[in-house]
Amino acid sequence: MDQNTWEKFQEAIEEGQEISFDYKNEEWWISRVDEERSFLLTRSSDSYTQSFTTAEELYKKGIIDGEKFINRVKDF
Repeated sequence: MDQNTWEKFQEAIEEGQEISFDYKNEEWWISRVDEERSFLLTRSSDSYTQSFTTAEELYKKGIIDGEKFINRVKDF
């Protein structure tokens, strides 16, 4: 994912849009639950879900395949 695409991706997440992306042929979702004020990072295959208070926390603390979300962005 290039820088321009990443910026659009971030904007969509922060606006609360539900986004799907693939990492190593596995589907993942990012969604927002307004009532709980949380951002969810979910692996589709088994519904494994991580919950974060902010989008920034998701980027820094979310884990995909043993690595921080932010470190995996380039591979989406």
